[in-house]
Amino acid sequence: MSAPSRQLTIALLMPPDDSPFLAAARIVGNGLSAANAASARPANLLMIEAQKGATIHDQLQAAVLAGADVAVGPIEREAVVRLAHEASLPLPVVALNAAPGKAAPENLIMLSVSTEAEAEWIARLAVRALPAHTTSGALPKVAVITGASSWETRIRDVYEKTLKAAGIAFDVFPLDVAALDDLQKRLEPQLSEADALHLAEASREALAKATDDASRRRAAKAALRERRTLIAASEPPYQAALLALSAQDAGLVRNRLPQRMRVWATSASNPGDPLTSSTATTLAYDLDELVFSECPLVVRYDAAGFEARFAAAMPYSLSAKRLFALGADAREIAAQWSQKKTIIQYSGETGRLELNRLESPVVAREPQTVVVTHGRLAEIDPQAASREVLPAVEPPPDPSTMTFVNVREMEHNVRREGVKSIILDDPGAGPAPTPMLPNAAPARRPAAPAASVLPGVPLTPEAVPQIP
Repeated sequence: MSAPSRQLTIALLMPPDDSPFLAAARIVGNGLSAANAASARPANLLMIEAQKGATIHDQLQAAVLAGADVAVGPIEREAVVRLAHEASLPLPVVALNAAPGKAAPENLIMLSVSTEAEAEWIARLAVRALPAHTTSGALPKVAVITGASSWETRIRDVYEKTLKAAGIAFDVFPLDVAALDDLQKRLEPQLSEADALHLAEASREALAKATDDASRRRAAKAALRERRTLIAASEPPYQAALLALSAQDAGLVRNRLPQRMRVWATSASNPGDPLTSSTATTLAYDLDELVFSECPLVVRYDAAGFEARFAAAMPYSLSAKRLFALGADAREIAAQWSQKKTIIQYSGETGRLELNRLESPVVAREPQTVVVTHGRLAEIDPQAASREVLPAVEPPPDPSTMTFVNVREMEHNVRREGVKSIILDDPGAGPAPTPMLPNAAPARRPAAPAASVLPGVPLTPEAVPQIP
């Protein structure tokens, strides 16, 4: 009988206490710790704090001296850029941000939930959904609608780069909330010559039959309604809109866009959970048929399902949920990278992750595709979303009618009772996304090992900084 393998040790590299990224790193640590506790093979977790005046290299050396097999972090982009320019690192590292370019030391890989990567992915999906030609035989065009903030500008830049690479014509429309009517006029369809002539003739006939002012007013209103109906049904000058906007601004814009225009965005336009927020409910109705990218964790769990999955309270904001998801996936990626696997594929809480270290140090992430429908958020297959006409999507069932079961807990309990499990567990595998099983009782999570485990950091309603 072979001896059991040595327990994996993961070091989490924390920012200094005065860093604006400390709150974000703590939430990532919560996600890593929760996913580790739910794993069939929990790792030993170490928190490597940045002492005053210490460098990222000092932290890595401390991790090595503490016996770490792999390090997770740093989260600050500047620190990741510095690591990417190093000749070598003393142990395998999973950085929590991405540096530009493909140059990086052999021991470094980069995992992030950057909205820029989402923007490229959603823009490619939008391009796939475009028709080859419009009904008039012209090539399709895309409208890029953007705000003026730095993060909106970064998303816009990625949209433009992706559309140029695909050979798609586009125009950029800076958002001016005070001039929404002007934006609507610039984007709305124009009546065809035949429809315009038909409408004018019908209007003249109706007015000719009118016998008094009241009937003439009714005829004029009827003609205006018919004109609006024809315009709404006409092909717009832009077949798609890519939004680089917050959910609030996207809600203002969406109702001004033509009926036949497909609308796309990143997770920055996520309205929130309509089942728990009246503001999110209102925004969801405003954003009907918007397709956006998001971490599966954000849209897949309600509070009870999250607690059953992770034995922890659900984070308080969308940003915090994404950081928690990043930490959960970092645990699995770190476990595999500690073995220096050059090919890694994993369906996790931030999306479908894939690494080919022979080609790039960046872990590619395919986020979940979400469509807003009937005031709810529904997951949709990207193949279906990229059809020329968005298929009808039924809103998901109310999570309060479903029960989430932690499959790995069930496996643990089966093994503990001495019954052979039929679930095969890959060595080092982390928690898989939890399926929803109706009419089943939630399994209880076994207690996590008490020694050397990173304690959960209480979440407070403080601002979580965006990771640049």
